[in-house]
Amino acid sequence: MKFAIRKIGVLCGVGITLAALVAACTGPQRSAGTERARTPATIGEQRMMVLTRPPIIKAESAADVEVARRLMSRLDPNELNRRDGSRIVDANEIPWLSGSEQGRSFLAMQPQRVVVRGEPAASCPIALSVSASRQKPIQDVAADALSSCLTSAGPDCGCRVVAAGSILLVPRDEATYATGISARIRAPKIGLDGFLIAEETPDGTTLLRDLSGVVGRVQRGNGGDVTLSLRGASDDYVGTVRKVGYRRGRLAERIYAENAEGERVALLIGFDPDELAGVAGAWLAWPSDAG
Repeated sequence: MKFAIRKIGVLCGVGITLAALVAACTGPQRSAGTERARTPATIGEQRMMVLTRPPIIKAESAADVEVARRLMSRLDPNELNRRDGSRIVDANEIPWLSGSEQGRSFLAMQPQRVVVRGEPAASCPIALSVSASRQKPIQDVAADALSSCLTSAGPDCGCRVVAAGSILLVPRDEATYATGISARIRAPKIGLDGFLIAEETPDGTTLLRDLSGVVGRVQRGNGGDVTLSLRGASDDYVGTVRKVGYRRGRLAERIYAENAEGERVALLIGFDPDELAGVAGAWLAWPSDAG
């Protein structure tokens, strides 16, 4: 059976098998109009179906993956498209897909693609994308993604499909992505101790700002390593990142770093202001296992 996602006045003319859930429709690249990194130009502008009440495809444990596979196999994009509130939108209108590293990775993949995220998102800092050839059913791609997510998510975490093919499978308000987020720093040796704004740049660097301008830069390496350059410091600080979970689509992190002189910095990025006020006193203290 062939089909295409369509709406009155909108037609993405790509027919594929029902199980594949629809290939992405493309058009000219356009800026999202924000500071977040743009979707790679090679994939152009894509269209996504969004739903007021999308089907829930998730797994709390490995035993749930087969149930999720069956649910995914039963999804009918034509039926979903007829539901009240169904819309076709530019992918740039879904901030988490167009702004986050994991979302952009998903958009750059072939049509048989799935992106999943840990649940609850606030305490399960895992998201990943999986794609396959057109010959592999989308339900199998989703099962692979959920299995990989569960393996990495850790205890007390499940995983949910965020998007498959060209369909968003979470409510739109769960696909937000904040461009400027709160940060809390404690670097007593150089007189930095207070709240900042953290802003991601297209190259993956995080800028730290106060009212006077940029006060620092955070550059991430492989395996959770981080280098922190701060205004007023003669040397960079090197340390590690501890991922906590997602807030407004952004990964909340705890960073602990020190320079060659042994001066230490604690930095919390991505937490809500109320949460920072509640936990900052504990998390800004240098942890006993940080070296």
